[in-house]
Amino acid sequence: MEALPPSIDRLAAALRAARRTYTHDGDDQIALGRACLHVLISQLAIEGVPQEELQPLVDIERNIDALKLRAARAERNDVPERRRRNPPSDILLARLSAVIDLLVKGGYGEEEAAQLVTRRMLAAGVPPPQKGGDSRGWKRLLAWRAALNQGVGSPEVKGEYREFSRDIEAIPAAERLKRVLETELWDRRRRPR
Repeated sequence: MEALPPSIDRLAAALRAARRTYTHDGDDQIALGRACLHVLISQLAIEGVPQEELQPLVDIERNIDALKLRAARAERNDVPERRRRNPPSDILLARLSAVIDLLVKGGYGEEEAAQLVTRRMLAAGVPPPQKGGDSRGWKRLLAWRAALNQGVGSPEVKGEYREFSRDIEAIPAAERLKRVLETELWDRRRRPR
């Protein structure tokens, strides 16, 4: 086996030592990457690589934490993907039922209103209710709404339905349908705090 040049041998030894000091969980992997990058930059500087050639590596080393935070924030903000894994809550379904009621009062047919609301919730990454005995999501949403109107549901859900219906009624009549159709008024994540 051919001997490695001393600079490569020193670099390999430093990388081995860095690797031994970290575990394999996510944060340690990032710390290990940062340490290995630092070893690489230091060794290349010792070998005479000009600073302007090393600058991209130095920038990456300096920005690793910022990149990690940005990736975590982007993952949190990816609401549709996160929501696709979870069925809608009864609170959300109560709010959607109130929106259907408003659309029906505004002249839409019950089925048309349910289809419109279902399309909006799917676009926002919210799946239709799982229960309801029909393969079509909008029909299951109507079945859930009918059960709520017949008194099925927890006091919290019924209270949310009444409160959200009052909130909708508080919007001036001329703006009500427009606001419901153009915004995701039913989505509590977008409610002003």
